[in-house]
Amino acid sequence: MNKKVYLFSFIAMSLFTFCTSNDDSNTDNQAKDNAIEINNDITSLSKRLDYTNSGVLSITGLSTGKFAKSAESATNNFPLVQIAEVNPPTDGSGKTLQASHVAVNGNYAYVAYTMRGDAYSGAIDLIDVTNPYKPKLITSALIANTDITSLTYSNGNLIIGAATDIDKNAAFTNPSIVITMQLSSGMLTDKYTITNLEGKVTTDVAANSTSYFATTGDKGSLFKINSTTKAISGKATLDDLRSVAISGDKIVTLSGTKGVNIYNESTLALQKSFTTSADVSGAKRTMDFDGTKLLVSEGYNGLGVYDINSGSKVQTLALATSGEDNVTNAVSVNDGYAFVANGAAGLNVYKTGTQLDLLGTVDILGSSNYVKSSGNFIYVASGKGGLKIIKMEKPSTVFAGCTGYGAYNQGQNLILNSNEIKSYSGSTAISSAMINSGAILTHCGSITIQNGLTLNSGGTFNMRGTLAQGKYQQQNPTELIINSNAVLQIEGTVVIWGDLRLNSGAKINFIGNDSSITIYGKVTKNSNVTITGTYKDTENKLK
Repeated sequence: MNKKVYLFSFIAMSLFTFCTSNDDSNTDNQAKDNAIEINNDITSLSKRLDYTNSGVLSITGLSTGKFAKSAESATNNFPLVQIAEVNPPTDGSGKTLQASHVAVNGNYAYVAYTMRGDAYSGAIDLIDVTNPYKPKLITSALIANTDITSLTYSNGNLIIGAATDIDKNAAFTNPSIVITMQLSSGMLTDKYTITNLEGKVTTDVAANSTSYFATTGDKGSLFKINSTTKAISGKATLDDLRSVAISGDKIVTLSGTKGVNIYNESTLALQKSFTTSADVSGAKRTMDFDGTKLLVSEGYNGLGVYDINSGSKVQTLALATSGEDNVTNAVSVNDGYAFVANGAAGLNVYKTGTQLDLLGTVDILGSSNYVKSSGNFIYVASGKGGLKIIKMEKPSTVFAGCTGYGAYNQGQNLILNSNEIKSYSGSTAISSAMINSGAILTHCGSITIQNGLTLNSGGTFNMRGTLAQGKYQQQNPTELIINSNAVLQIEGTVVIWGDLRLNSGAKINFIGNDSSITIYGKVTKNSNVTITGTYKDTENKLK
């Protein structure tokens, strides 16, 4: 059959529903039963991790709201590091899939993949970020003849929105399905139940403690599914459904033509509806909540912010530049920030509050087609570009001796003149730093330095918390340079993405028992270098 389903364009029609299940006990690493192929071989999977563009990121375009600054003085208190990219898998026919969606449970991120064009093919990856600078792709499932369009975690299960090729899967009359996959200690398995829905594709899924909710697209419906029996227990029909989200006892749907509809969780009775910006037919969009505000991805119209109680629009965040591929696809709210995926226009970051204020655009390569932020991480799906994993560097410890230090305010390029003394605390993101003879810099919290860091003769950098510096294996490598009698004192975690040069007489002192250093680049160690204290050298580069 002609699928007519594209990576971010889902067309759906209504048919009928039924369930099927698989309880096969096969636990082999390469389980191919029921068209699901599970791969738990970390060695082979690790080859898909790519560090080429890893390292400290900048935020550009600080141009609006109370965060507006000149290019020369621009700095921010939101340090970011791209820790890895995950290249997309290839399916059984050797075709490259496209990243489309992410769900998070603790330190586990589940990534959905689909196939562009008429063919149906999908996959799910499980990424472990327990070690924040060493993510692991620990299991992957290829799912033949089925696009994986969305997913969410619920009570030990992965709830998966999908579209299956009914020409290949004769058990189904309709392509639109919801798969409930039983996880084993978070790991993917080939044990699942399938609920067949009316429609050609399941565009989105959400879950609470008792039910799953799924939307199917054009001429589609919102379905309520019992989480125990996997049977459909409710339905509300509405055209052009893109996404579904849950806020308390409210089930909120987004339609490209009918706007936002809010339903009672128990009965699916319509409680409220309000219009949003008209959108391109069938394009995938997501929503998220910030208190009583509903943030809605509105395609070429950017991001709309609505009062969920009144339905009134309280803010419009238009795209900075127009373009065929500049389109707001997704939004994710986390810990006082809103992350907005704008396709070719990149990933914007806003500070939440009474109004959303733009911090700027994250300097990443490729398109931002979907975003999910949870904990200290931001996951950005880039279609054939796979998945980008970005870490927010947040202070995790309040140091008693730093309580009187203020926030950094010296611009993108920090230069301490001879014998100058400066102390800062909090989160700091800058471009470069130079500490000259006799100068002392103390920073408590989290600091990122995108380019070079130089400690000249007799200079001291007291680093308490986290420091991330440089970019990974550049043609012109970024360097952290410690010159004669200069001292880097570390109480916490240091990650050097480029090279470390220890000139004659350089000193590194590790304080406490829990400090660590990770060096991805080359280490040059000259004579009379002194390294003292207890520390973990994760890459064994300081031998």
